[in-house]
Amino acid sequence: MSRPGGPVSPGEYGDSGVSPGRSRSRSRLPAVEIDRRALTRGALYGLAVIAPVSIGVEVLDAVDVLSRGFVVFIPALAIFGAFVLAGSQAARTARGSPYIHGALAGLAAFTAWLTLRMATDLVLGERLLGKEGDTAFTVVLTVATVALLSMSGGILGGLLRTGRDDRRAPA
Repeated sequence: MSRPGGPVSPGEYGDSGVSPGRSRSRSRLPAVEIDRRALTRGALYGLAVIAPVSIGVEVLDAVDVLSRGFVVFIPALAIFGAFVLAGSQAARTARGSPYIHGALAGLAAFTAWLTLRMATDLVLGERLLGKEGDTAFTVVLTVATVALLSMSGGILGGLLRTGRDDRRAPA
C-alpha cells in the first residue's frame, strides 16, 4: 500500500493501477451502423419536396404574396413536412436506429438544399445567405435553427415510421 499522495500500487485500486475516477476503458456503448443508402434515400425524398416549395416561395415573394399575414407559414410547414418525410424514408430503409437515421436524413436534406441554394445564388451573383442588412450572426443563427428543425423533423419521421411498423408487426 502506498502513502497518501504517493504512487499507486497495482493491487490498490484493482488490476489496472488506475484510480476509480480515472478509467482507461473506453465507452461500452454499442456502435451504431449508419446506412448510407437509407440516408441518401431519405435526403432525396426531402429534397424532392423542399426544392419545389423553395421555388414557389421565390415566385410568391416576387409577387409580394408572402408579406400578407399567415401565408408565410404554409411553406414553412411544407418544408418541415419534407424533413419528416426524409426521416420517415430513412427509417424505413435502414435496418436499425430509426431516430439517428431520421435525424441525419433530415439534416442531409437541409444541407443538400442549402448547398444548391448557395450555388444558385453564387451563379446569379446574389448574396449567398440572408437578406440585405442581415448580420453574420443572424445568418448563422438562422442556419443553426433550421438545421436543428431539420433534425427534429427527421426524428419525428423516424418515430412515425417506427410506430407504423410496430402496428403491422404480428403479436
